[in-house]
Amino acid sequence: MKCIPFVPLSIAGVAFAASVSRQTFPPSNTKTIDATSYKAIANGTLSLAELYGQPHGALRKRDAGNVFLCVAANWQSYCVYITDAGPNECVNLASDLNDQVSSFGPDPNQSCTMFAAADCNPSFGTAVGPIVAPGIADLSRPFNIGQGQIVNGFNDVLSSYSCSY
Repeated sequence: MKCIPFVPLSIAGVAFAASVSRQTFPPSNTKTIDATSYKAIANGTLSLAELYGQPHGALRKRDAGNVFLCVAANWQSYCVYITDAGPNECVNLASDLNDQVSSFGPDPNQSCTMFAAADCNPSFGTAVGPIVAPGIADLSRPFNIGQGQIVNGFNDVLSSYSCSY
């Protein structure tokens, strides 16, 4: 009889790690936008047509202030990679993501808090955090945010977030 060693990695964890390798990240279903432009769209001072009609600058390495959000679990369907938010800067979600996020993934070396209310205001709704990389692939299921704190889901609730780094 052949013994198979136990490896404490979940299949989902391996799939996520593979999905964010340098060759495939961000996936083709992802729009990448800096936080300043995204916030201008959320507050109505910039349209997507205006944004994507402008020439884009050269690509550059991004280290912090980046969050990957998708409207379906496991990083599927419509996704947006919001980049360059400042430390502790509140990012309100525009209509393309507000109350529709099912996957939330901050980049490494930052800790994020998700808010059910706009303007990162915990007094008008729930605040959940810290969320660290690789994030939460399925916000509809219970997840652990550390120190034994289990959140019983946050699917289609997210309206704003902030990250410290």
